Amino acid sequence: MADVPTRSGFDYRVRPAPLCHSGSVLEPKQVAQAYARWIADGEPEFQAMMSPDLHDHVSGRRGPETWDMVWGWIEASFDQRRAELHGWGSLDDGRIAVWVTLHGRHIGLGMPWLGDRAPSGAQIAWKQLHVFATEGDRLTEHWAVRDDLRVIEAVDAANG
Repeated sequence: MADVPTRSGFDYRVRPAPLCHSGSVLEPKQVAQAYARWIADGEPEFQAMMSPDLHDHVSGRRGPETWDMVWGWIEASFDQRRAELHGWGSLDDGRIAVWVTLHGRHIGLGMPWLGDRAPSGAQIAWKQLHVFATEGDRLTEHWAVRDDLRVIEAVDAANG
C-alpha cells in the first residue's frame, strides 16, 4: 500500500465510515454536523465519510487527503473558530447541501486567496454553501460557493 499523507496519523483508507442513522446512506443532518465540526475543529469524522477517490470540484483534486491541505490553510489563517450551521437538506437529485458560516479571527496567510495580507486580528464571517454527491455511505463529489471576498474585505479594513 502506498504512503498516504495523513493528519495526526489518521489513515482514511482503513477507517470505516461512521454508521449512518439509516445504516446504508448518509443523511444530510449527519453530513452537515460533521462538516461543521471539521471546519471549526478539524474533527476527522467528516473525512471518514469520503470515498477514497472523492472528487473535489473546487480544487480539482481527489481523495480525503486533499482536505488535510485545506485544514492546514484554515488552521494557519484563523483561530477562535466556530461554525454556525444555518441549514442542510437533500436536493432534488439526491445531493446533500450544507449552509454554514465559519467565524474566527484572522491570524495568518494560510489561505492562498488571502495573498500576502498581514495577520490583522480581524473577526471574520466566512459564509459557505457546500454540495456533496453520495453513493451509499460515502461522499463522492464536492462543490462549494464561498464568500471569500467578505473575508478579504474584513482583513483589508482591519489592516487599514
